[in-house]
Amino acid sequence: MNTETAPKEAVRKARKYCVAQKARDDRLLRCLRILEAAADEGKECPTNAYLADMLGYAAPNMASGVVSLLETMGFIKVQRGRRNRVVTIVKTGSRTAGTVTSRKPGDWTEDQDAILMDGLAEGVGFTEIGRIVHKSKHACISRFNKLAAEMGEQAI
Repeated sequence: MNTETAPKEAVRKARKYCVAQKARDDRLLRCLRILEAAADEGKECPTNAYLADMLGYAAPNMASGVVSLLETMGFIKVQRGRRNRVVTIVKTGSRTAGTVTSRKPGDWTEDQDAILMDGLAEGVGFTEIGRIVHKSKHACISRFNKLAAEMGEQAI
């Protein structure tokens, strides 16, 4: 790359980054609106499959990442159970219907499973994934082996 094309390439990359950021922000806002509507109407929290469909994702695991990001950003609080979640909208205090069945402290949530599998698919190591989901490297390896056995060749 010569000195004349370097600024053009930087502008192209910046535009591409901005488009990606806008798409992510749009999905976050859409997801928040869907969760707010469910909470306001007293409905159960939408499933990852439903959210993925509404947000334009092919894989349900991507929707759980959006929910986790909304939680990290402080827009929602999530109580997770074995098979469901209850979402509370921080701004209004309204929450989705349902009760969360308690789980053991060492149990993995669906969101943590999704983060584990997505991270591995993107080349992230077990140690880094463990930091994200607050588990040890060995717990991540063990969980992956269990999921891989359940999923068969799909996991690889």
